[in-house]
Amino acid sequence: MSETIKTRRFWIFAAGTIVTIYALILVGGIVRATGSGMGCPDWPTCFGRWIPPTSESQLPANYQQIYADRGYLETTFNVRKTWTEYLNRLLGVFTGFTILLTLLFSLPFRRHDATVTWLALAGFVLVCVQGWLGSRVVASNLHPGLITLHMLLAQVIVGLVIAAIIRSARPHFRQISTERLSRFAYPLIVLAMVLGLLQLVLGTQVREAVDLIAKQSNYVNRHLWIDNLPMIFSVHKYFAIALVVLNGWIILHLVSHTASTVLQWLNWFLAFLILGTIVMGMSMDKLNLPIYAQPLHLWMASLIFGSQLAIMMILRYARSTNAIGNVVTAT
Repeated sequence: MSETIKTRRFWIFAAGTIVTIYALILVGGIVRATGSGMGCPDWPTCFGRWIPPTSESQLPANYQQIYADRGYLETTFNVRKTWTEYLNRLLGVFTGFTILLTLLFSLPFRRHDATVTWLALAGFVLVCVQGWLGSRVVASNLHPGLITLHMLLAQVIVGLVIAAIIRSARPHFRQISTERLSRFAYPLIVLAMVLGLLQLVLGTQVREAVDLIAKQSNYVNRHLWIDNLPMIFSVHKYFAIALVVLNGWIILHLVSHTASTVLQWLNWFLAFLILGTIVMGMSMDKLNLPIYAQPLHLWMASLIFGSQLAIMMILRYARSTNAIGNVVTAT
């Protein structure tokens, strides 16, 4: 089998893994926004079954007491929440298989670019850790800190797969000229990524505060939740303005100073995502935290980080190639 076919096969499975992970992030957001996290109060089974029940009649009459004895005092069966959480778990298992295949198809790179294989291996190992962490989230009765760690680990995993696929495609970025770019462009992209991750963490803290207020209000009077949020909500909201300005400059600068089709598409996609997060953020602020907006807001924020990482790595390889070319020309 030719190296070209092996490389393309790796790209297909790596891209499929990226799509699957982002789908999992979206579904995870839906689970949290709908309060379905304890739809399955045990792990890896769901109410002690490998296939969840479809009605309460399929459970023991004293099932609430059974789970109360295990530490789940508020366990009640809700078929929608149960199957929402179960489908989230199934997608997690599917993600494990896709990243395993990505690792297997990265093995040919170990002979000439072992970094690709090591990145895929790190992603696979962390997916296994993520599965274990998911079980701890359930066992802790949805501890907010563990939920935040669960989300951040998903960003690391998808970042590793993106890094692997970009690394494997390095030869295709050698023709990208970076001579017209400002010397501040690359450092500012790195800064935007770091600040974006910080904004994600702030957002999860806001989400935890929303969960607490919702639980205290018995999930009613939704229009009062925003007014009761702590100061971190204002920090998260106004910090977004600085991020929009920073990313806006980066997008406009790269679009006008690079001729690469890949970079052009990635930058316009980044612009679309930033606009989408603004719309979702405003809808949460003005429409009393509608359920649809919360998972979409997190999902788009995650995609922003992935897009920035791809842009940063492409520029990194293009800059290194340009630098080598300049040294050769000078000598």
